[in-house]
Amino acid sequence: MDNFMRQLMILEVSQKQAYIFESTKLKENVERSEEICRVTDPAYFELAAKRSDLAFDKEKNVVYSGGGHTVLEFPDRESAEKFAYAISSRVRREYPELEYFIKTMKYDESKGAGENLFRLSQELEKKKSVRAASFHQGSFGVEEKDSNLRRAKVSTGRVDKIEMPTEHEYVPEGYVMPYKLEELGVSKDDSSFVAIVHIDGNGMGKRVENLRTKCKDLSWEEYKKTLRSFSDAIDADFKTAFRGMLDEIGEQIPALVDAGLNLKNRSFPVRKLILAGDDVCFVTEGRIGLEAARIFIEKLSALENAVDHQKYTACAGVAIVHQKYPFYKAYELSEMLCSNAKRFLAYYDDRIKDSGTKGCAIDWHIEFGEIIDDLAEMRQKYETEDGGTLELRPYMLCAEPELWKLEKVRRYRSFKKLLSMLLDKKEVYARGKIKELRGVLKEGEKATEYYLQSSLMDILNLDIFEDHKLEEQLRQIGTGSGLERRAFLDIDGKKHSLYFDAVEMLDTFIGLIGNCETQN
Repeated sequence: MDNFMRQLMILEVSQKQAYIFESTKLKENVERSEEICRVTDPAYFELAAKRSDLAFDKEKNVVYSGGGHTVLEFPDRESAEKFAYAISSRVRREYPELEYFIKTMKYDESKGAGENLFRLSQELEKKKSVRAASFHQGSFGVEEKDSNLRRAKVSTGRVDKIEMPTEHEYVPEGYVMPYKLEELGVSKDDSSFVAIVHIDGNGMGKRVENLRTKCKDLSWEEYKKTLRSFSDAIDADFKTAFRGMLDEIGEQIPALVDAGLNLKNRSFPVRKLILAGDDVCFVTEGRIGLEAARIFIEKLSALENAVDHQKYTACAGVAIVHQKYPFYKAYELSEMLCSNAKRFLAYYDDRIKDSGTKGCAIDWHIEFGEIIDDLAEMRQKYETEDGGTLELRPYMLCAEPELWKLEKVRRYRSFKKLLSMLLDKKEVYARGKIKELRGVLKEGEKATEYYLQSSLMDILNLDIFEDHKLEEQLRQIGTGSGLERRAFLDIDGKKHSLYFDAVEMLDTFIGLIGNCETQN
């Protein structure tokens, strides 16, 4: 009887980042990212089914595709089993290093459409958590069988891969796509850094849950249509934001070249690595990583999803590393930084409900060679001799007015303004004098205040920080007037340097036009 009931199937590539970033060659990273997209693409399923003499129709079989996985439906158990076998065995032959998961379950007619899909996702996670010690698994994914330890029987002969049309990757007119890290604009004399930027949408899971609750009374066909439209809108909007970022950077290329980017043969200083739903990763020349992330989020936050009619918020993690740094470790670092930016927003939850979805934030780290797996351990090196800490980041990029008003100091625009002052060649203080401040900051608050006073560094007049309680004190920093000079700010009982983030970025930053702040 069960054989003739609707089956739901979810297909997903696990350990995507490990697969993509195994190589340090940009061209191979891009190719591997495209391979992941390919094996979850309904067009690939259609071609694979045809080669196995199976019926497959995108309109009839696809529930939705996006965010790194695809959900399908089949009219009965037999057709689901045959398809799962055909796809799992083919993917394993064509891409043997991919960890590919398939989970199938019977549609429960007594439950709502959204609840069925939610349960399918849960079942997939259970399967992934108990996967076999072998990296690969090519099981059917049929619920009633113990598929977690089974393998599809595949041949080891030559593989006739399915060829699919390569999607044209956009680059602004007049520029060419970079295929090597050194083509991003790095210079042996000025910079050997690249920036790995990871961006993740805020509260997307909650938005899906809200949609499921709102549509609980819809029929399966109606719900499927709504969910597909929602997923398609997310994918389209994030791609629109990415293209908008590329265009804006493209318009400013002449200024970037003047600032030191070495763009040989008109190569573009940004390359997409992952752009799947709300999961975004790209690589840039190290000095524009922060600003590229800022521009992307600025473009994204201006868009509204056509289905749930909500605007987007997101957080960014930027790992700035040397070209030879292990790519996968750099990506892991960018993920950790993005997560830390999300925690920074959640900090305000006791005052604003769901604060994590009402703002955008950014965190970053410049790594000079040492490989450390834990962000907290990295940040321990930023501790001062008097028990404070050097970093002030993460910073708020933009937010709804109620959230924006709560954070007067840790705003990205304040950081950028201070850094711009330090980089201004018209200022009287030499670069070496400012860099000397970095070592003094490590000594702590009192040493820094004395240094600023003795050096008469009125360039560091920090009226850019907007907390009215601090305004007068901060305005007096480095004026030589003999008044109190505050160089550190107390946040939750710990002193944070107001200068260090900007001083550290002196050689690894080029500013771009625009600024993302409040959302209406």
